[in-house]
Amino acid sequence: MSDQEDIVEKLKQAFDSVLPAVSAANYPKEALPIGTFARSVRLGRLGVIVDAFYGELDEDNQKIIIYTLLLFPKIDIITKKPKANEQFYLTNEYEYETIGYIMINPIDVKKLSNIMGGGLFL
Repeated sequence: MSDQEDIVEKLKQAFDSVLPAVSAANYPKEALPIGTFARSVRLGRLGVIVDAFYGELDEDNQKIIIYTLLLFPKIDIITKKPKANEQFYLTNEYEYETIGYIMINPIDVKKLSNIMGGGLFL
């Protein structure tokens, strides 16, 4: 096994240990669908929803939805390539800090996972 394959395998194991498989039974019914494009207001980056779960209660005793977002690297406007110091970033964001782009069809996260080396999530 090459060093690159070994790194990909270790990343897969790390993500699988942190992100359990998403099932319809424990996915919040009010949450945006997996694969929906979303922006993190806190970080100012575009990404895609890869998971959602209930967090603590807000002041009105409503469960707060927390989204797990895979954020894409920022793109340099001139070169149309990711900026040198930008990487993919996995983060949890409160529903109040997330803008979902529901007018765009969700992407197939399993296909995205295959493109990125497979098994990173879902």
